[in-house]
Amino acid sequence: MKRFKQFTSFIISDFTTNVWTHPRHNHNHYELIFIEKGAGKHKINKNEIAYEKGALFLLGPDDSHEFEIENETRFIYCKFTLDFFKEDNELIAAESLPLYKTILDNREIRNAKIKLSKNDQDLLSKQFAVVSDLQNAGHRYERILFFQLISILEVLENYTSISEKETETQSLKRGMEPVLNYIHNNIYYPKNLRLSHLAQEFNTTKNYFGKFFKRNMKVPLREYLLQYKLQLIENRLSNGNYTKREIATEFGFTDESHLLKTLKKHPKSAKC
Repeated sequence: MKRFKQFTSFIISDFTTNVWTHPRHNHNHYELIFIEKGAGKHKINKNEIAYEKGALFLLGPDDSHEFEIENETRFIYCKFTLDFFKEDNELIAAESLPLYKTILDNREIRNAKIKLSKNDQDLLSKQFAVVSDLQNAGHRYERILFFQLISILEVLENYTSISEKETETQSLKRGMEPVLNYIHNNIYYPKNLRLSHLAQEFNTTKNYFGKFFKRNMKVPLREYLLQYKLQLIENRLSNGNYTKREIATEFGFTDESHLLKTLKKHPKSAKC
């Protein structure tokens, strides 16, 4: 699979096309994609989602995707890395940084079409229009672009709150969001997912963290890590763009045989 790499912290792209020419790919950055006009299908990881005018998608570094265009479509992209939210950024209040990072990694709105209200669609259409107009403005309007992105994320925050219809289990899981975000972002770094490291990261003891995780997620930490890793492996296998040897190396298995034995032992990964 092709991987697009971005070395600047913020890029805007605005184009209209009848034919999608990019192969399925992932990136080293986040993408907000707004559909200004058109219709078709957006294939994100294992999902195939119909899109139309006003649709909005949020993608992260681990997401692979491509579009299948049915009607001529205008795409407006905001591509940015986490460098955009540096701790020393004087334009953001320090206490707001965790909120924005949590929104970006929220699994409720990633890998799905964000169902915006009509008012929010109209608002975001105007915001993306401003972003598009300033795409070639250089550093002169950098602050304006920055605050447009922040405003868009503030709108998305409305789509990550707990609804009244959610079950107690769902609410507990959402309360685990910072922990799960950390785990998902470090799934390729086993040392960061040791119980001792997680306890230190979240300012508690190993014993308390292990019990806290199991109580809220209904599975032990070790089992959750395995099941989440198996889900990612399933995505790699279904895409057909990775060899089993590459997958084994990526996820820290001893070799291809070790990977195959694990898959045989756990034929169905749980939903995480």
